[in-house]
Amino acid sequence: MNATPLSLIRISEIISRLDYFRGLEAETQRRLAAAARHILVDRDQPVFHRGMPADTLHIVVSGQIKVFLPQSNGGEKVVALVAHGESFGVAPLWLGEAHMADAVANKDSHLLTLDRFVLLQEARKDCVLAGRLMDAVSRRVMDLMRNLESCSPKSAQQRIACYLLQRRPPAAGVHYEVLLPATKRDVATKLNLTQETFSRVLRQLANEGIIEVHGRLIRVLAADRLTTLNPASQRLGKVEYSTDSHGLYDRR
Repeated sequence: MNATPLSLIRISEIISRLDYFRGLEAETQRRLAAAARHILVDRDQPVFHRGMPADTLHIVVSGQIKVFLPQSNGGEKVVALVAHGESFGVAPLWLGEAHMADAVANKDSHLLTLDRFVLLQEARKDCVLAGRLMDAVSRRVMDLMRNLESCSPKSAQQRIACYLLQRRPPAAGVHYEVLLPATKRDVATKLNLTQETFSRVLRQLANEGIIEVHGRLIRVLAADRLTTLNPASQRLGKVEYSTDSHGLYDRR
């Protein structure tokens, strides 16, 4: 993980283009920019480990960060896949506690980091910033609750049906597309499944004419049949999803 020196003007420009900081007072943005650092994280490089102090806020400018809990058997439980414009590690930072999970770059990523002391000082002055931090925590909690509901105690087929239905675009009919935000392995671990089980169930659904699988792109051909597989999924709220970042530093 390497800190790249950028001018204050350049960092201010990056901050102004991120939705995370939209609506903040100009002076707040200026002080945050003065306290920000630009970090390059290569793919598979760790950002932090469980137990490290949460003394900085991390915001993804481009790329993707995987937040996960290491398992005793050498595996991992994916907690979040953080993409362009999103933050991670907000809850322990706000409470002044250590990180409870590990974070690693799924792709070459560009991050902005903000010192905890400066961030909390500015949040006390600017209610929009304080609200933005609380929104980030709330969204993560809701995502974890949805993940728990979709994973337990349902079958593998029901979990995957629920996952695909959660990512149904607004106003979509029975046909829509879902681009997996990460590898099948990472999505599988988030659903408490092995990659082999995840792939097997996708093949089953494809053989039944419910979906088509093209790498990470899944075309849902019969959303009504997914609902039949898992009726409880209709109770779950919509989950915002995104495809690969088109951020300022995207290297694609």
